[in-house]
Amino acid sequence: MNEFDERVKELIGLRGVGRYAEALALLLQLFAEAALSDVPARRSLFIVMLEWQFLIEDFAPARAALAEARDAQVAQLLAGDLYFDRGAAEGEDIPEYRRLARYALIIDMNDILEDACSTRELFVRLEAVQPELARRRAWRALPAMVETGDFALADRYRGEPLDMLAPVNDTAAHMPLLPPDREAPRLAGELMNLTRDVRLAMAVLRGLGRPAEADALREGMLAGLASAELRELAGRELDAPGTINRMLVDHQMAQEGPPMAPA
Repeated sequence: MNEFDERVKELIGLRGVGRYAEALALLLQLFAEAALSDVPARRSLFIVMLEWQFLIEDFAPARAALAEARDAQVAQLLAGDLYFDRGAAEGEDIPEYRRLARYALIIDMNDILEDACSTRELFVRLEAVQPELARRRAWRALPAMVETGDFALADRYRGEPLDMLAPVNDTAAHMPLLPPDREAPRLAGELMNLTRDVRLAMAVLRGLGRPAEADALREGMLAGLASAELRELAGRELDAPGTINRMLVDHQMAQEGPPMAPA
């Protein structure tokens, strides 16, 4: 176990026995150190943010600390500092996909805080100062635009979700919904993305007073899917988001089998 894991274990222990102030102090240290690394391990930061979410449930100051950290990240982003990590060490070439985008981190923070208004406000401010970045990353803020009722803004950036039909059908031609042996569920993931985007677009259209177009979008997606199995599952996912994910969890548990009886 490395030093980071040891300190996370300590953090979990402090939280578990109700020493919340000490847990928050350690959590803030881990968060600050992640920003100073050349390229932070995504897993490490994910664990820190997950622990922050847990701590918020029991300790109100943790929420205030997260909001303060979020505001600091917003200021840095709007000043043009796009990445949370420090970047590559001298002489090292780090591809962009390995960098941790500050914009994505801020939205994750707002999701924990359940603050869709802040995400929508961030996007509007980013649109004014960095319009190209806003255009490329608009999809992350679309749910917040819809939740806050800014349907006109969402309509400008939502795109055409039915463009994803052909790739989904292509994947379905050679991959199963429930792959064996712990293979990545690529088809299920693509279908979730398609239904998510259609659901958002339908909400936008209804919010703009265009319910007939929303209904036509739903029917267009279902009619365009290549099999009855996909159509049935996509319809259920539209009506009850999370259906596909629950199916995948049940499938994984079935593959693992029942727990072994103690010897």
